[in-house]
Amino acid sequence: MTTIYLIRHGEPDTSVHDDWTRPLTKLGQRQAQKIADKFKNVSLTAIYSSPLNRAVATVTPLALQQDLIVQTSNLLVERRMPEWFSDAQAFDEYTKRQWQDFTFAAKGGESLAEAQTRYLDFLKKIPESGTVAIGTHGTVMSLVYDAVYHGKGFSVWKNLLYTAILKLKVFKNSIVNTSFI
Repeated sequence: MTTIYLIRHGEPDTSVHDDWTRPLTKLGQRQAQKIADKFKNVSLTAIYSSPLNRAVATVTPLALQQDLIVQTSNLLVERRMPEWFSDAQAFDEYTKRQWQDFTFAAKGGESLAEAQTRYLDFLKKIPESGTVAIGTHGTVMSLVYDAVYHGKGFSVWKNLLYTAILKLKVFKNSIVNTSFI
């Protein structure tokens, strides 16, 4: 049995529109340290992360505390968007359409079905024993939840806080238990 902790990144600086380099705010940095504090009594065997700066920065204090390196994978990036949506209403409409039709993506973007498959494929590659943390993003974290509780991911996504933690128990490549901690 493998225990996997999906850790959503801390508060990002949304004035930086480049998805790859967007840093954490000062609050996000404090949130990342609090994540490390939560795991003081948990012995991790590995830490993985999306290569996007905000995800790596969130799990770096945890990696330092556990004396582990953060292993990044492009399979762990957030759902690829076709563009930066400066208009919140346009973003909400696009996102709502994607949750209603998992196969929808505008040119240059990625459908939720594609992002979900990519993430689940990564989870299947994790060794079948151990305790792992993954620095991740809200949409893909909600998609993993939706894979277990079909139709519930959108609600999770709408209410997901920065640095939320979803604990997964995985047995023989199947998620057998989930809980938010």
